[in-house]
Amino acid sequence: MGVQIKDIFEFDEISLSSISNKKIAIDSFNMIYQFLSSIRQSDGNPLTDSAGNITSHLKGLFYRCVYFKKNNIKAIFVFDGIAPKLKEKEREFRLKKKQEAEKKYREALELGNTEDAAKFAKGTSKLTPEIISESKELITAFGFPIVNAPSEGEAQAAYFTKNNEIFASSSQDFDSLLFGAKHLIRNLSISNKRKIPGTSFYKDVPIEFYDLEKNLKRLLINEDELIVIAILCGTDFNPGGVKGIGPKKALKIVKEYRDRFNDLFKVLDWYSYFDYSWVEIFNTFKKMPVIKDNNNLEFNQINKDKILEILTKRDFSEESVSKSLSTIKNINTLDKFF
Repeated sequence: MGVQIKDIFEFDEISLSSISNKKIAIDSFNMIYQFLSSIRQSDGNPLTDSAGNITSHLKGLFYRCVYFKKNNIKAIFVFDGIAPKLKEKEREFRLKKKQEAEKKYREALELGNTEDAAKFAKGTSKLTPEIISESKELITAFGFPIVNAPSEGEAQAAYFTKNNEIFASSSQDFDSLLFGAKHLIRNLSISNKRKIPGTSFYKDVPIEFYDLEKNLKRLLINEDELIVIAILCGTDFNPGGVKGIGPKKALKIVKEYRDRFNDLFKVLDWYSYFDYSWVEIFNTFKKMPVIKDNNNLEFNQINKDKILEILTKRDFSEESVSKSLSTIKNINTLDKFF
């Protein structure tokens, strides 16, 4: 779900060249899930090899890694670890939505409505252990480092930015900012166009750059108050938030109740929405476990043979893969930028 605070944040449009040769932490689960949702056949089914194994994630990841290499993006792929206990309700909610989407998808197929089937199919995507393992294998073959966070990957990425080990976190979600990420980058993808939902039209989508400190100063709040705003709107740890409160209203309320948040949540009748304290959610953001060293941030040489081995055994064209890899400079040597 992510946290719904976009409406109160401002961003700068940036070019790829402005982040060339900078270390960027990639929200890997977020990215791979997007591939599984969007890279599908016309009837909504994911791409598969001749044995029926899903390959949508491999196709998306391959071209994304080529894109990063060609543009000298020093991508560091951060993977989630054990989810916090408070995330159980959000996971239950997501599972229910997937089950509903699966039912609607099957019904649309039976009726021969391929357009609706394709739409509902996107909501059925699942990250399996096999998909995660295959993704890590391909990332490693490209020479990019992998960090296995003890819990939330966005918290790990934020920790690295706060310690100036990484320039920014890249994710479509805003949770990184709640964990204190200095910079957040959205829309770091191959295409700068997105299809407008429900139409056949596309719109230009810029690379968005969010500076946390700059936004907090503009909003006249601090990091703790931002977390409270998010809790009011709803986070992965309290889905839905407080009914009727969006980010703009939450911002106004938080400013009125500075240093009196217990009073605020009492007035809002918090326990009619949740059976646990807002403080528990707040502390989950503040005390998320992270790895506190950067021993795993080393970049390695691209292993072209390994990439071909991984992809051709899943029925990717060797010629097509080799052609894409040939667009990367110094394919057979250690990247000078790394």
